[in-house]
Amino acid sequence: METFKDSGLHPQIVQGVEALGFVEPTPIQKMSIEHLLENSTDLIAFAQTGTGKTAAFSLPILHQLEEDVQHVQAIILAPTRELCLQIATDIEAYSKFMPVKVTAVYGGAPITKQIKELQQRPQIVVGTPGRTLDLIERKKLRIEDVQFLVLDEADEMLSMGFQDELDAILANTPEYKQTLCYSATMPDGMKKLTKKYLHEPKEISAGKRNISASNVSHELYVVSAKHTYEAMRRIMDFNPNMYGIVFCRTRRETQSIAEQLITDGYRAEALHGDLSQAQRDEVMNRFRNRKLNVMVATDVAARGIDVNELTHVINVNIPDDPEVYVHRSGRTGRAGSSGISIVITHGRNMRKVNNLERIIGKEFEQKKVPSGEAICEIKIGQAIDELVEFEFTNELDPMLLDSAMDKLAHLNKAELIERFLGHETSLILSRYRGARDINEQPKKFKEHGPRKSGGGNEEGFKTIVVDLGYRQNVNPSRLIGLINDTMEGKKIRIGKIDMDKTFTRIDVEDRYAVEVAVRLSGAKTGSYVVNAYFEEGSGSSGGASGGQRRQKRERISSGKKFRSNDDRPRKRRDDRSGDFRGSDDSRPRHRSDRPSFDSDRSRSRGGYGGPRGENRGHAKGKPGGKRNKKY
Repeated sequence: METFKDSGLHPQIVQGVEALGFVEPTPIQKMSIEHLLENSTDLIAFAQTGTGKTAAFSLPILHQLEEDVQHVQAIILAPTRELCLQIATDIEAYSKFMPVKVTAVYGGAPITKQIKELQQRPQIVVGTPGRTLDLIERKKLRIEDVQFLVLDEADEMLSMGFQDELDAILANTPEYKQTLCYSATMPDGMKKLTKKYLHEPKEISAGKRNISASNVSHELYVVSAKHTYEAMRRIMDFNPNMYGIVFCRTRRETQSIAEQLITDGYRAEALHGDLSQAQRDEVMNRFRNRKLNVMVATDVAARGIDVNELTHVINVNIPDDPEVYVHRSGRTGRAGSSGISIVITHGRNMRKVNNLERIIGKEFEQKKVPSGEAICEIKIGQAIDELVEFEFTNELDPMLLDSAMDKLAHLNKAELIERFLGHETSLILSRYRGARDINEQPKKFKEHGPRKSGGGNEEGFKTIVVDLGYRQNVNPSRLIGLINDTMEGKKIRIGKIDMDKTFTRIDVEDRYAVEVAVRLSGAKTGSYVVNAYFEEGSGSSGGASGGQRRQKRERISSGKKFRSNDDRPRKRRDDRSGDFRGSDDSRPRHRSDRPSFDSDRSRSRGGYGGPRGENRGHAKGKPGGKRNKKY
């Protein structure tokens, strides 16, 4: 099979594909179509983002649809609204010359309209897990007789916590059907899912799993955490034609960085889960139409974005899960174009960088953050090029022109050009004249063998983000007490609790994570209403851990409450180190070396748990290992 005409697909399908300008299939399309046209066995397909996965599964499904059948024949599940709509739009384009109805069902849109569309008996339904299950439970969507079930970006659906929804949806499908699973990576959750739902599946792969695309280069910039934003801004100014996505860990960080960029005069917008569907659509439309140079997004919000011309992807942190980085970098370098994936991190993260290099099969090119002089030179050159290319079509008023000539007559050609360039680049010149060197030297690290206990990422945990931090006078024991109250009667293991100014990350036992997040959302503590959600891109393992932090996990018992802050023993502060010290006057330690929060020790001693019975911190202290310093 060299072209779509050779594939054996129905002529009307080939006509629809060629009308879109496609002649030759991509590797994943070739392998997938050949298998699905000749076999009825289940399929697991691995391919990176932008390789044409939608056509890979939809074209053979369209070929095998039965015209005289009035029920849903194929159900396709996708993790986000954007991807759901994109898949439905693509299938409609492929089936332009066929009598096929496709309906997309997703949250954030009126369900009544989608119910009316389902009443028109579409052959193919594309849906997000939540809305699909809702319609099934309302008995408005019947999938008892589907012939095809597709799980697109299955790894992402699992990382977003849709396991329960997938279980419930698949329970409504027939035993005999063809299940197709498409994914870019193969985390542990995926292995369990495929073993549970697929029967003796055939595996195909377009390239190695978890390997970065060959036309994407990877650049590393090492700066201290406080200089992350400035480094990102300098990189953007040094690449004036950048059209890309800045990836952030949380919604709050996404909004903050986007607002800073807008204030500094950049054409940027934020895209995250707190936006309404109408707001998300508007941001995406502006981005696709190039009215924005940069979109600042979380991983979840960016899934399903289908833009082939991205020049750059910027990571303002290193994801805890390397597979998340694979997805991020795969947003650029698509459709045969080249792209650049940038990581901005601090010098203590070299172990993570080294791990990423092993995963993606490439080395990062360590680069220096551009100096002020280099940026000014780039901007002046850009202004000159724009002036040369500028085509003036309007006629100036002769009187205004004569007036200008009189006022500028005392300037010679060189002086006139110098003043013009200074005026055009005044903002950049004022911003970067005399700018300091913000590059940081990477820290050396030693390779360690596997740990027998404690430290490192551990399986069986998910990271929940709570929009409360020490600025709201919240401390770990107060949050654990809140979990006690909301999960009364259950014993739940927790891992690290990392607190920032305005949010906190809590590693919660995997099997209870979804329920904890749901119950915490909307709960009240003091005058604050809790907003809890999964950390963008978090998998089933715990979040990032410091190299020397000892991880303690204890069970939270709903029958045991923590003492209030007023009951805690007084602490005194060591002004020299910035650490909080207990009455034992033990030697202060660096923040990154502090152990994670130990619930039982805190309960008994009223402070932050530490090794050898050390009593550190008080109610207003900052917990160790602040994750916000990884940005």
